[in-house]
Amino acid sequence: SSFDFIDGYDKPVKGRKINWMKAGLLESDTNITVSPYYAEELISDDAKGVELDNILRKTGIKGIVNGMDVQEWDPLTDKYTNVKYDATTVMDAKPLLKEALQAEVGLPVDSKVPVIGFIGRLEEQKGSDILAATISEFIDEDVQIIVLGTGKKQMEKQLEQLEILYP
Repeated sequence: SSFDFIDGYDKPVKGRKINWMKAGLLESDTNITVSPYYAEELISDDAKGVELDNILRKTGIKGIVNGMDVQEWDPLTDKYTNVKYDATTVMDAKPLLKEALQAEVGLPVDSKVPVIGFIGRLEEQKGSDILAATISEFIDEDVQIIVLGTGKKQMEKQLEQLEILYP
């Protein structure tokens, strides 16, 4: 089969196991990842490419920017919000949307208080470690912080503890 010598050796090497990720990369028609930036990062060195950077450079990899269905998530017809808006009315809708968000997550509704939001995977690569490390610096300020995400259990626990400490 095409997987027999997937590591490029002429003969099997005793004790070697098949690297299924490498096999998949070599046998696929196209390799894709979550963004053009991440595609470049994967081929930049062996640590970031999980020692498959040489294969990715050989086979190629494309980054496709995450996106959304703009018809389903049209703010003029969005079923998840009572405030409808478009590019011409967004600035009028913004304070109403902010108040709705504050109420939805159980924060005091206050138009003057800045709201900082983070939506993402709770891992160092996404910067959630920096967020968690700096939240205590904001506590003396009149600010609200909303975090939405899942990821490393340690990071989730740290953020949950910060929520208890700074309700």
